[in-house]
Amino acid sequence: MNLQADLDRSLANVRQSHIDHIRSLGVTPAAVASLGHRQLPFGVERIDVDDAGRWWPDPEGRPALVVPVIEHGEAIDIVAFRSAQPARWWWRIGCGSILGADVMERSVWPGDKLLVVGTPLAWIAAGGDACCILDWGLPDYEVAPLRDQHELVCDSPILAARLRKRLAEPRKVPPISCTKEFTHAAA
Repeated sequence: MNLQADLDRSLANVRQSHIDHIRSLGVTPAAVASLGHRQLPFGVERIDVDDAGRWWPDPEGRPALVVPVIEHGEAIDIVAFRSAQPARWWWRIGCGSILGADVMERSVWPGDKLLVVGTPLAWIAAGGDACCILDWGLPDYEVAPLRDQHELVCDSPILAARLRKRLAEPRKVPPISCTKEFTHAAA
């Protein structure tokens, strides 16, 4: 399996109709451009899925948006989701735990607030300037940088409660609040 080939193909599949569709979901051109300065903002692929949470390209499959999961400047996985159900996603290989892990590591200055969103679509809408936990069973060392934040701002009260519970095991939790600014992209 070649992740880069999958990413290249998915990018080549993007048409104006896909861009228009993602804009209709609340993703601004500025958000796509901001994310595009750091990485591939999104691609399009026809996929099939299994019950284990994995996807693979299938010319006869249903269309999905795909987003690379980047860690330390390298694509380690690709997440696929359907725009009609952005809260359900699948992994290409199953090792990407957080979208925006790099943002988590650079948002630790006094006064900084880290946006935590509930879906990959909301993450795209935030221009990638947020993090999205893809796997809530991730090891503690991967979620630990969230505890170092001065404040976490979630895009929904349900996400804030879930994050509070996850971070409370086993240490302190930074202040967590909610914003309605990004809820349109999570719908």
